[in-house]
Amino acid sequence: MLKNRLLLSLLCIAALLYVAVPRLPMTEDGLAGWFAIAWLVLALMAIGGNMAAIMYLPKRKRIINKVKLAEVKKVRLRQYQ
Repeated sequence: MLKNRLLLSLLCIAALLYVAVPRLPMTEDGLAGWFAIAWLVLALMAIGGNMAAIMYLPKRKRIINKVKLAEVKKVRLRQYQ
């Protein structure tokens, strides 16, 4: 479920970039140019965060499963004693 949300976020960010990049005034001086650069940096950081979350999701699940398995083993050992 989390992976679907992350992929949907990436898709939305890509759509925003597709629509906004041609309209951003990146070559202008002053506040408009700074806004365009800041907006692009923010969008790239959002993409990077979602990509990192997608890449490290399976590792996190394996660690959680190992902890749960260890707890189950402890419970079973207590039952036999």
